[in-house]
Amino acid sequence: MTNWRDQLQLDGEGPVYDQIRQAILSRIRSGSWAPGYRLPSEADLCDHFGTARMTVSRALRSLTEDGLVIRKRRAGSFVAQPDAPAALLKIIDMASAIPARGQRYGYQCLGSATIPAGEDTARQMRLLPGARVQHVRCLHSADGQPVELEERWINLALLPAVSQADFTAEGPGGWLLRQTPWTEAEHTVSAVNADPVLAACLGIEPGAACLVLERRTFQGDDVVTLARLTHPGDRHVMSERFAP
Repeated sequence: MTNWRDQLQLDGEGPVYDQIRQAILSRIRSGSWAPGYRLPSEADLCDHFGTARMTVSRALRSLTEDGLVIRKRRAGSFVAQPDAPAALLKIIDMASAIPARGQRYGYQCLGSATIPAGEDTARQMRLLPGARVQHVRCLHSADGQPVELEERWINLALLPAVSQADFTAEGPGGWLLRQTPWTEAEHTVSAVNADPVLAACLGIEPGAACLVLERRTFQGDDVVTLARLTHPGDRHVMSERFAP
């Protein structure tokens, strides 16, 4: 704990317990006090700050409630190990997700065909240009309003059965979740303004803002599928609650 007294200074802003909390918090956030670091004892903190034990205890309790500090009886207080980051964008099946939020689900397959991968698609799927992929386009709706245009390319070398799959009644997302395990997923989020073709498909005005999610799913080093999921900007929300 060398020099910890020099590192903890009150800033004179707000209640003393909160100043103590902020002083400790700054050391944690800066990385100076890494996970597992043992904090000075309550008695030492009281002596350093010249305050009552109740004030120090309140500061530590607040840090504990926020998941930043672990207090162990007889052992002292330690900087907590942060949780693993939450996945903001989970892989979900729209056929389940839309009814789960109390809306009527609708689905329309716009086409499914075996095609040669273009240069950009092949690069993203780690294939040679011209390699055969299954290209599927479909529309998902909620209460009669289109909420997602799904365009998907599936690696036929890994899933040859997809060329015979019937997507007229079920989207490729649900089919894939049942057919093949995946080890990793990669998401890229962007925004576009709808061109006339996209606007007509989604039932929105040309130029309207859309949220685009591009997803690659992997099986080891191989790309199983590349999907481009386009949503009208006013009909799609992403939300996640997580701890520090």
